[in-house]
This record gives sequence, C-alpha cells and structure tokens, in this order.
Amino acid sequence: MYRDDAVWVVDKPAGLLSVDGKDLKVSMQARLLKADPSVKLVHRLDMDTSGLLIFARSSAAQTHLAKQFIARVPQKCYQALVFGTLMGQGSVDAPVRYEPTLKPKHIVDNDWHKPALTHYTALHHELRQGQPITRVALEPITGRSHQLRVHMLHLGHVMLGDPIYAEGVALSLAPRLCLHAHTLALNHPDTGAWMAWASPVPF
Repeated sequence: MYRDDAVWVVDKPAGLLSVDGKDLKVSMQARLLKADPSVKLVHRLDMDTSGLLIFARSSAAQTHLAKQFIARVPQKCYQALVFGTLMGQGSVDAPVRYEPTLKPKHIVDNDWHKPALTHYTALHHELRQGQPITRVALEPITGRSHQLRVHMLHLGHVMLGDPIYAEGVALSLAPRLCLHAHTLALNHPDTGAWMAWASPVPF
C-alpha cells in the first residue's frame, strides 16, 4: 500500500501470519524479506485478522516506531462483524491474558496485572440468514493478544467466523474471522510527519 526508505505499509490477508511461527514458516514478513532483506517487524496482527501492518526498513526506523507503539502514539481502528445487536458506543476495560488450559484461547481476568482497554462504536445493524449482526468500529488503546476478540466476547457479542471463540451459527455465518485493521496513523520515523492509511474492509 505504501513504501518509502523508512517504512513499508502492507495490507495483510486473513490466514497469513505476521511473522514466521515455530512450525509455520510462511508469513507477511517472509514475503517482504524476499524483496527487501532489511525489513524489520514493528507490530503484529493475529493470523486470522486482515488489514494494515507496518514494517520498518532500517534499524533506526524500527526503534523509532517501536517507541511510538510503546507510548501508544499510533491511532488504530478496526472494523468487525459481531453476533447479536450491540448498541451505541462505550469502552471495555478488562485485563486479558492467555489461559494455557484453554489453548490457544485468552480470557478476561480482572486479577491480571496488565490492563486492556478497547473503545467501541456500533456502526450498522442487519440480519444475516435471519440472525442479527452488528458492524462495529474498535479502537484498541492497549495491544494485548486477542484483545478485541475477547473484549467483544466479554460483552456477549462474539465475532463472526472466529475459529477460536465462535461456535454454531456465529461461526457458520462467515467464512473467516470478521476482523480487519481498517486504519492506521502515526508519526513518520524520518520526517516526523503524521501519516495515515486506510484499507477497504473486505466483509
């Protein structure tokens, strides 16, 4: 989607890892490395999530971008389709952690020491095969693994097509996880200019 001397912004498809896994050596980063051996990871998307992903093209750019993510400077907005009717807008402030007995699931644990915060806004309601679904915009303030998926589940609205958390009708209503990294904005590591990108939502 965008490339210059410092960064490479790509539109990752669903079903592709951001970076090589222990057992799976096919990833977005691996694809980019074939074209540019200097490409460096900055952040990740879950394998089942599609959308905007930024890579650095130098060590200096990677360090600069990593500091922005730690300081929560980047603005990220996702879109999702969730099962049921979710109204209005609000926030979910609930710690999320990995639960080894439910591998690979994560859970809300209010005693966990790392906070997780998501803002949400319901955008549209419709019926799909007679079932109510909601299109929702999600802004993760923190970046915990599976945060958006678990926070929507915590509200009682699992994401459509989620192979980990959805069951029955909610799983069958979509051929993939309906979660997409729709917009990304941050300071360019070389110029300091505020830059923003948007990726069309594929569902």
